[in-house]
Amino acid sequence: MCSICIVCSVLGKCECGYSVKGQGTYTNAFEADFFHQDDIARDENWFISDYYQAPSSDQKPMTYEPANVISNPLARSSGDPGLQLFVRGYKATDASVRAAELTTKREDMQYGSYRAAIKYTTVPGTCGSIFWLKNGPYDRNTVQEIDVELLSYEDTDASPQRKMHVVLHGPSGSVHDAPQVPFRPSDGYHEYRFDWSPGKVSYYVDGQHIHDLTEHVPTVPGRIILNHWARGQSGWEKYPPSQDALMTVGYVKAYFNTTSPATKCVAPEANGAVCEVPVQLGPVSPEQNTAFLTRDSSGTYSSNEPVAPVNPPSTRSGTISPENKCGGDEGFTCLNGPFSGSLYA
Repeated sequence: MCSICIVCSVLGKCECGYSVKGQGTYTNAFEADFFHQDDIARDENWFISDYYQAPSSDQKPMTYEPANVISNPLARSSGDPGLQLFVRGYKATDASVRAAELTTKREDMQYGSYRAAIKYTTVPGTCGSIFWLKNGPYDRNTVQEIDVELLSYEDTDASPQRKMHVVLHGPSGSVHDAPQVPFRPSDGYHEYRFDWSPGKVSYYVDGQHIHDLTEHVPTVPGRIILNHWARGQSGWEKYPPSQDALMTVGYVKAYFNTTSPATKCVAPEANGAVCEVPVQLGPVSPEQNTAFLTRDSSGTYSSNEPVAPVNPPSTRSGTISPENKCGGDEGFTCLNGPFSGSLYA
């Protein structure tokens, strides 16, 4: 079933695209309303990751477990509503750190505007992210990636350095920066967004533009990934949490061009043929009925079927070796540790 997550391939309403102010018009939309989704395991638009990452000198072993990805809709929520991504409390006797990840099955997503409403954990020692990753098996020599990452140790009362880490891995190198954000990521749901165009990625929080990166911009299609993880790296997320750490995602929205054949735009001047994407200004409220352009006024989603993925199973499994790193021997390019993406094999 399509559940509450929908991919719209420009049929009927918005058939000629989605207009993002300052960026242009995109042909496709992908929206996931986790505030109201009943069961992520039944959603055909996502893979839930299930694999192990081996330890290395500065990294503890870690396992992405489907049991750590939990739907908690408003209708029955206890605690923070949305899609819950847990890093479980770690003890030295544990076989591995237990973390959470999911990836879109759609893997033809290219230039566009990508955003997620996230309430981050107060428990120090984890890394949470929304990012885009190129298709195919992970190879540190050819990786292309767009990252928005949060580090929970930077969100404590003892640390006023509230940052959003932004990283690009492109065809010829990598770049990283860490603009400050005007809030604690754990104080509520905030929208983290990146707009990707040829030669530039622009970053936003709660609708406010805060940074641009123009070097090593990716050029190929890929998919969106959400994860919450910990490896105990001294130069990044520090130490694994000793208690359960929760990151909650309220929604994911993407308006983008694609490498798949486009549906023909019949009447671009018709009313509703191009839909303007609303700007989220300020923190996100689960009760505010945030706009979803692929859902009509009655709350019914489009019946368009999602693009068939190359790899159809609902979960991934396998092992990542410590040699399969993010690239380079020194510096920020390996801050993510061995393979922070998903297993494609």
